[in-house]
Amino acid sequence: MFSALVKKQFMELATLFSFGKRRSKRGSTGGALLTLGLYVLIGISLGASMSLLADSMGLELLNKGEDWKFFAVLDVLGLLLATLITMFNADLTLFRAKDNEILLSMPIPPGYILLARMLPLYFISLIFTSSVVVPAIMVYRDQTGASFGMVLLNVLILMVLGFLALALSSVLGWLISLINSKNNAIVSMILTIAFLGAYFYFYFQMNKFTQALVNGSSAMAENIRKFCPPAYWVGSGQTGSISGLVLGALSIAVIFGVIYFALSRTFRGVVINASKGGSTKVMGGSVLKSGTPEKMLLKKEIRRFMTSTSYMMNCGLGSAFMLVASVLAIIKRSALIGFLDQLDVLTTFANFVPGIIALLVFFMVSTCYYTMPSISLEGKTIWILQSLPLDPMKIFMSKIKMEYIICVPGILVFTTVLAVILKQSILSWAAIIIASLAYTTFTAFFGLWINLMRPNLDWTNEAYPIKQGLNPLICLFGEWLLTLILGGLYFLIFLFVPSEAYLMIVSLVLFLVSFVIYRWLLRSGRARFAVM
Repeated sequence: MFSALVKKQFMELATLFSFGKRRSKRGSTGGALLTLGLYVLIGISLGASMSLLADSMGLELLNKGEDWKFFAVLDVLGLLLATLITMFNADLTLFRAKDNEILLSMPIPPGYILLARMLPLYFISLIFTSSVVVPAIMVYRDQTGASFGMVLLNVLILMVLGFLALALSSVLGWLISLINSKNNAIVSMILTIAFLGAYFYFYFQMNKFTQALVNGSSAMAENIRKFCPPAYWVGSGQTGSISGLVLGALSIAVIFGVIYFALSRTFRGVVINASKGGSTKVMGGSVLKSGTPEKMLLKKEIRRFMTSTSYMMNCGLGSAFMLVASVLAIIKRSALIGFLDQLDVLTTFANFVPGIIALLVFFMVSTCYYTMPSISLEGKTIWILQSLPLDPMKIFMSKIKMEYIICVPGILVFTTVLAVILKQSILSWAAIIIASLAYTTFTAFFGLWINLMRPNLDWTNEAYPIKQGLNPLICLFGEWLLTLILGGLYFLIFLFVPSEAYLMIVSLVLFLVSFVIYRWLLRSGRARFAVM
């Protein structure tokens, strides 16, 4: 029974990279390889940045013979990175999978279901832990001349560390699930924004933090030894200490076992609460009022978005960031103007400013791909929409309108604030607004086209169609690539063409492309939707 559950989980993981044009048809091997290649590229890029930190710490600690401190500090950093990145996936995969209730109704121990769902998460945790620990192993070998056997030992310890990262992310996923069970999707989104804000602050202060970490790594390692003995044992085990290796492995096994036992005992209750929190409720017990089909479809889209934490976090953060950035721009107005003055942006390159604002908006709007998973999220209940006496175009347009509802408030506030602070003319502000609306229109139609071409209606976790697989990568990276191309062209011609004229040309092209997709929806889109 357990082996069947494990096989099912890995088959679901495989379908993320292989869905084709029809609901149960596998896609091409080339598409799967492309997706995997992009993930590998992201991992390599992250590992390359971490190798610089590991090299600096190696010079500080390994040359002093403090090998265990070197590993202890980087192990902790790797665990933190893996835990924070995978905790949201843990919530969705472990506690809010669509088939949890069906599995719990069968004579299957809840612990089996939980463990089977945890195994794919283990590999994800291992990947992000490796992005820090593998560079540490390579630096350790280069600077100390460690033998192949020692390197192999460190690789085995890394695999054990993956279980600790899995346990920690599962606990945080459990806490997130408790929040979501109260139907607090907005609270979860606010927490996510706060977390991402802290991440970007750390990213932009990376040099300062890295230097402080290198200079204080020895003291930090002593604190780890004092307050977190398992990290000390693992670190000493990575340098060849047999006692440290045994104690570290046993401590991780105990921590994982205790967390797994606690979660397995509460798994059934958490799943039931999560399913209740995500269900649609009649507000105040009142009877829903009738309305036009367009209005009711739009209300359905709004209700779906506002009650789905994953949907809000992955398809609404761009607009939220524009609002947050607007507030920060007002608060840090002097610092922003001073920074731009140092770069001569407001003087020598004043004509470049409208384009910069527009490109920033394009980048943020690209992350608000609401329409891209909107068809897939109908799931196996899509037959309800198909059976209604409605033109599919009304269904499509309700999803496109929702994209406007998400993006337009942030666009208006962000562009207005920057236009006022940077003293842009009314004409420049209007050109930025029009170009931003054109890009939003393109994003909405492009995402809907992708979803109709590559639907995934057999998901068991709503995170799959929203942020995993090939569709999100095509949509997100494709639109970012388009933004880079538009920015590159603008950089080449901004000295010869007024910004307002360039933005109007871009707007015209984006509106034309959107119209072409609209015509495709009228002809082929309706037919595809009818046979899904």
